[in-house]
Amino acid sequence: MKILYVCTTTDTGGAETALHAQALAARDAGHNIKIISLKPLGSIGKNMQTEGLDTISFHMKGKLRPLETAGVLARLVQEIASFAPDVVHASLYRAIQLCRLAKRRAEFTLITTPHYDLSRKTYFLRLLDRALKDADSVSCAESYATAEFLKKKQKYAEEKVRLVTNGVRTEVFHPNEQRAIQEREKLGFSPQDVVFVCGARLSAEKNHMLLLKSFASVAAKNPQVKLVLAGDGPEKEKLEAFVREKKMEKAVFFMGEVSNIYPLLLASDAAILVSYIESLPMFLLEACSCGLPAIVSKAGDMPRLVHHGENGFVCNGQDPVLLSALIAEMAENKTLRKRMGRKSLERINKYYPAPEQIYLQIYQEIQ
Repeated sequence: MKILYVCTTTDTGGAETALHAQALAARDAGHNIKIISLKPLGSIGKNMQTEGLDTISFHMKGKLRPLETAGVLARLVQEIASFAPDVVHASLYRAIQLCRLAKRRAEFTLITTPHYDLSRKTYFLRLLDRALKDADSVSCAESYATAEFLKKKQKYAEEKVRLVTNGVRTEVFHPNEQRAIQEREKLGFSPQDVVFVCGARLSAEKNHMLLLKSFASVAAKNPQVKLVLAGDGPEKEKLEAFVREKKMEKAVFFMGEVSNIYPLLLASDAAILVSYIESLPMFLLEACSCGLPAIVSKAGDMPRLVHHGENGFVCNGQDPVLLSALIAEMAENKTLRKRMGRKSLERINKYYPAPEQIYLQIYQEIQ
């Protein structure tokens, strides 16, 4: 089978990580794979090229430009005609809409997976999505929250929506106590340090400023509490300035874009993610698969994965005092962290298997 994957970006992110895993699984199953990134190749795109996956970029700019969009659409139609895929699988908003428009000029089977919270898009963008949605052969939702929004708010046909939740490869992300000691030593953390890790793009919707404000009061009382931020983005300078202002340089560490977060997860004691907007983030799945407890906000499916008081804490993502209290409670109670970490593993193993084989089954069904 020929499978064409189209994604808006190939930077480090949840959607891109899922694309990478899916493309590898499809190739390993013997299928002919091609990947198109609308924007310039990011770290994941370059990794896919290194691994021998046929990956190209259309070098699309960040902002919507009508003439550029028309040119990209024409090139997409040409690539589809040339490759003649049995299935086109599109991820992220811009790639999905362009593939839907391409179906007006070419015949192909289209599967879409949003990997974003459509409810946060503007009214015009939601309206455009509703207008073009019928081009999908199957509309996959990576979370319960996404599935419900597509069906109830966007009026997607019930029979076309498939729930294929994000999952994690436990053979890749799993606890390893011996290596954890080594990774902590590499980063300069002592056995007494309590390390919280947040893996997310440094952008406003990820709510890092609330996290830093909450963390500041905890770090002031307990110098052994550390926060590691994995990711890059437009908020970086503002966040770094806040850390300097609060004199937290010895407590907060900016790691930049991390291509392989597994060593960082092993070196950590807990995960934290208090975004305004989420679906079901890969970072959180990978952290729980490594046996970490987590503190999360009530965004997307995060409260489905993290049950308050069982394998972590859930907050509203708005109250810095409450978040500080939750960070402090987890930091001060090693027994609690260990118990919650075991529960995280149980939930991953029971409810969040890797979805690659499910997608391959869908491809076979609809081609």
